[in-house]
Amino acid sequence: MLGRILLLLLLSTSGAVAAGREACNVAVDITDPDPNGANVRAEPGGTVLKALKNPTSNGWIVVHLTAQQGDWFEIDRAVLIDVDQDKETVIFQGRGFMHRAVVGVGGLQNGAVIYRDPVATSAKLDAHASGDQTVELLGCSGPFAKIRVKAGIGWTRQLCTNMVTTCS
Repeated sequence: MLGRILLLLLLSTSGAVAAGREACNVAVDITDPDPNGANVRAEPGGTVLKALKNPTSNGWIVVHLTAQQGDWFEIDRAVLIDVDQDKETVIFQGRGFMHRAVVGVGGLQNGAVIYRDPVATSAKLDAHASGDQTVELLGCSGPFAKIRVKAGIGWTRQLCTNMVTTCS
């Protein structure tokens, strides 16, 4: 009997994780300052597939988010932007997971619209947001990123992933 209960708990827990997966299509930056790089894992909390390091002095890494499960983002690629060499290089391709603490954005596009819900027809939290404000990435859904800004928590499609200049 106890074995059945444990099995049911395990099955319901694994189902909750799968049910909590939200598909998305959003590009964000690696914001982890660790000189050893930000880890891409095989599964949330799993083995490290690769550490994404930025070897340039004037560049950054952009990752493409394909889904979110709790505090973990599923990615399918990472690109190193090297401003000095004026090139972009794919440094990871495949399925991996990164923790929310190591990704984010430098700001918003100037005049970004922030919605209350992840649909363009929802009420606006901020119809013309300042691009240079602090932005905390909280999640993603479809083409929208869930963010925390001065005005509160909302959703936008207008992130700025350019670490050299503001987006306008």
